[in-house]
Amino acid sequence: MCLIAFAWRAHPELDLIVAANRDEFHARPTEAAHWWQQPAEAFGGRDLQAGGAWCAADRQGRFAAVTNVREASKVAEARSRGLLVRDYFATQTNADDWAARMHAEGDAYGPFNLLVGDRTSLWFVSNRGAVRHLRLRPGVHAISNGCWGDHWPKTEAAQSRLRTRIENDDLDAETLFELLADTDTVAIDALPDTGIGTERERFLSPLFIRSGYYGTRASTVIKRGADGSVAFHERGFDADARPTHAIDEHWTDL
Repeated sequence: MCLIAFAWRAHPELDLIVAANRDEFHARPTEAAHWWQQPAEAFGGRDLQAGGAWCAADRQGRFAAVTNVREASKVAEARSRGLLVRDYFATQTNADDWAARMHAEGDAYGPFNLLVGDRTSLWFVSNRGAVRHLRLRPGVHAISNGCWGDHWPKTEAAQSRLRTRIENDDLDAETLFELLADTDTVAIDALPDTGIGTERERFLSPLFIRSGYYGTRASTVIKRGADGSVAFHERGFDADARPTHAIDEHWTDL
């Protein structure tokens, strides 16, 4: 997943709002969002190549999502970053303890940004950048494939648009999917410089990436109510950006 806009305790009725795009090679095998058998009681999509996940929530009010961190040179990975999400739900660990553990063990994984939360806290954890272990305060945020605090046009746009929708109380799932569907590229002089060259930077600059070999494979919207309700919505896309599935699941935390 390469873009996550999220609001933590920034709405009177929803303690967590997530609008996220997962960008990946279209050839990589993937399973759409569903209730997992192993580990049980978690809901989200699965990566069938490495066995991990990019975004999920469970019946205990826990949530996790991960992005990679863009680097010019490829780093040999000891463990898939998707396991940071999957393995959280295989434990009874709270968010504070899982964040501390992943901060300590982060070097065993490929470059990552991790969000991990429960009903009482939400954490950012990474193995890149100056900020690697941060308990998040209430507010509206966005992360992509840079380090915490990087000002990329796509994260700035996603954060601003989510904040506006919260202020207008315009949080219908389809409205949030519309936020994620922006395919506009960024002007060259506004692009970040991550060492991959201008052409590739511009290709990766839209909120929704469209191409035949790599692009936005899924968009996810999660709304978790202060009353324990959870709404999890996923839309899948093929290499031509045509919808492949629409999944809408609702539950109440135990």
